[in-house]
Amino acid sequence: MNLTAPVTLLGLDWSTPDTPHLRTTDPDTRDGSLLHPLLGEHTFHVDSDQRRCVGWFDLTRTEARHVRCRTDEVATQGRQCRRCQYKEGFIAAHQAHRDSAALPENIRDYLQQPHWLYLDVFAKGMTKVGTAAESRRRSRLAEQGPVAAVYVARTPDGMTIRALESAVSQHFGLPQQVPTRRKILGLQEAVDTALLTTRLTDLATQVVSYLDKLTTDQPDIDVFSDPELWVRPACATTAFEAAPVLAYPADLTQGTHRLHITGASGPVALLTTDPEPHTDAARYCANLTKLIGRRLTPATPEDTPSSAPTLF
Repeated sequence: MNLTAPVTLLGLDWSTPDTPHLRTTDPDTRDGSLLHPLLGEHTFHVDSDQRRCVGWFDLTRTEARHVRCRTDEVATQGRQCRRCQYKEGFIAAHQAHRDSAALPENIRDYLQQPHWLYLDVFAKGMTKVGTAAESRRRSRLAEQGPVAAVYVARTPDGMTIRALESAVSQHFGLPQQVPTRRKILGLQEAVDTALLTTRLTDLATQVVSYLDKLTTDQPDIDVFSDPELWVRPACATTAFEAAPVLAYPADLTQGTHRLHITGASGPVALLTTDPEPHTDAARYCANLTKLIGRRLTPATPEDTPSSAPTLF
């Protein structure tokens, strides 16, 4: 990403899991946003402590469309201003199985499509349960960055799937989220993908047995006797095979950075600071979500601080 004008990073885009992107504002179009390949070189300067609203996604269309915040408002909590958060409506979606009457129009049709229940395991061995809409069942997992995942059930809508998710979470003591800091820690140790996948499939067998009993009188719910394995993006495999790596020692939200991203697993990037990496070059992992909402300005490799020889 060679910047020629200041932009705001609006998010990481995994809609095509094998070719992830960074989404930024378009300096030439007030309402537009642009996608840049995530893998490759990125030189930029962060010159503000403020976070800007990242906008929202219009899900009423066949393909989701990103909508920029109309005022590029400063986000004081989270990543969205209250207006964009309301327009998107996902806070209400998480309570849809309890009160579907209050669903915003933007996600009503979205939740009426088939949804999938999955289990996934991360590099430090933490396992969770989650859901994905039919249209996002691979990309949803790619943006989270698990080592492995399996789909265990399918429902006709998003309300039913959230009830199953809640039941599995409570019965097996599984969380529904894994903090990014745990994902960073996971890449600082060797990752045994085969062992973690085996543990996950063993758990899936127990979950399927439980779901079979739970949904006996619900024929519209499809529980998979043979859970389907999620296909991990190649860039994530690159990150796991590189582990253990060091945590990036600089603060991404301050100063100038020159990153050469060679792999990525969800929000975590595998990178080097050497423009021509060699076998002895240090490799790092970094949480890219810290940059979301930040204003990035153009910089050149010469702008990187000479006071940090271990980085640049």
